[in-house]
Amino acid sequence: MIAITFVPILLSPAFAENTWTVFLSQYDGTSHKELFSPIELPIKSGDTVTWENHDSTNHKITSGIPKFPESSGKFFSTSILKPGQSESVKLEHTDYGAYYYFCEIHPWFTGKIFFEEFSPYNSTNELSVEVDKNRKLMIKGNVDSDFGTLPYEILIYDSKNNLISHTVKSFNKDATFENIIDTSSSVWSHDSNYVLKLVYGVPSEATSKTFKIPIMTNKDLQLKSKELCQNKDKKSNFLLEQVTLPYWYKDTLCWFASDLISSQEVSDGLVFFTKSNMS
Repeated sequence: MIAITFVPILLSPAFAENTWTVFLSQYDGTSHKELFSPIELPIKSGDTVTWENHDSTNHKITSGIPKFPESSGKFFSTSILKPGQSESVKLEHTDYGAYYYFCEIHPWFTGKIFFEEFSPYNSTNELSVEVDKNRKLMIKGNVDSDFGTLPYEILIYDSKNNLISHTVKSFNKDATFENIIDTSSSVWSHDSNYVLKLVYGVPSEATSKTFKIPIMTNKDLQLKSKELCQNKDKKSNFLLEQVTLPYWYKDTLCWFASDLISSQEVSDGLVFFTKSNMS
């Protein structure tokens, strides 16, 4: 199972503008299973796809399949993407329901973009999303029995098209699935409106569902900060909102609990340390 959670990066406009980001993760040789996140991206005709290089090496994205070099780059090709760089392509539906692509430098890494509104299939029988009192996101359902044991992706986007969570698993033998995602971290603290996309099958299909997660209030964060502040003499790193923080940051939480600094400053601090933990 692969489960990846991203810090919201404000790269994409609102849903109406239909821009989606594919993240390029860290390269670790041919043993690494995936480079692209998501692996399969559902879009609508006219949408824009942005590839953003979060790796420490260069990549170059080209449409096609490596074993058919005569077709490589027929539909799109980016320049070399250095670490931190990104490039976008607008894609229109023509006679093709999907576009495969790969990295020219590392051709064993492949991805796929497909037009979800032109999919002739609807194999999802049930998809439910619930959030419990502990901010656990419960996702479950079932698909047609033919898909038992096959892989699927769950993509969760916020209201600005930022990919917040990416999970790769396989359906159970009876074609059911169930996932539990912790939404108590700061990644989920800036928005309340989300879209979940269940992606699977050949040809690929996607089932979308909107849902809400209440934003954690200042009072909730202050209570947690106050609890941690009471144990500030302990010289060890600690967790807040699923983010690892240095022991000295408890002083900051004490100031917040005493209304000396704002919740925005604490939230910005959590985002900073989340990025630091990922690097």
